[in-house]
Amino acid sequence: MEVFVRKAELGDAASIARVHVAAWQAAYVEFMGNDFLNSLSVEQKKEQWVNALQQPGPGKYLVAEVENKVQGFAVFGPARDSDLDKTASELVALNVHPEFWRQKLGASLMKRVIQCVSQECYESVHLWVIKGNSPAIELYERSGFEYSGTSKTDSQHSGKALHELRYSKSLVG
Repeated sequence: MEVFVRKAELGDAASIARVHVAAWQAAYVEFMGNDFLNSLSVEQKKEQWVNALQQPGPGKYLVAEVENKVQGFAVFGPARDSDLDKTASELVALNVHPEFWRQKLGASLMKRVIQCVSQECYESVHLWVIKGNSPAIELYERSGFEYSGTSKTDSQHSGKALHELRYSKSLVG
């Protein structure tokens, strides 16, 4: 299977939304619950993605295609955490359609994200992952990320408290 990773375009919004909803509904049941996840709408997510892709900002968007169809995406940019300096970047999101889990799409996206942030002269990349999300943590650890010792509780998405861990990777040395 050949994976092609490229910069996301406005025309990808519907495909990204489809992947976003499917990935969340499959990956986050034990963390966010069925009620919230079943309320997710591809059409609403499409509107959010159209807005995100239209507005210039510090964030960058990549998609992973298989046979010319978007099956994964990543969002990254400058780190948002106040305890990190301007040399730090953040992987904000990396989602793959469940039909393509464990088929190297996530690894392909991760590799490209690391290349991009390195080219932009960032010295580190950080991400937040839900505690207990073993498949994601395994991907991050295989990609050289380590738990930084920092954690937080976030309830902005589903209203449920999500315990998140910050993973970090140095890009220097």
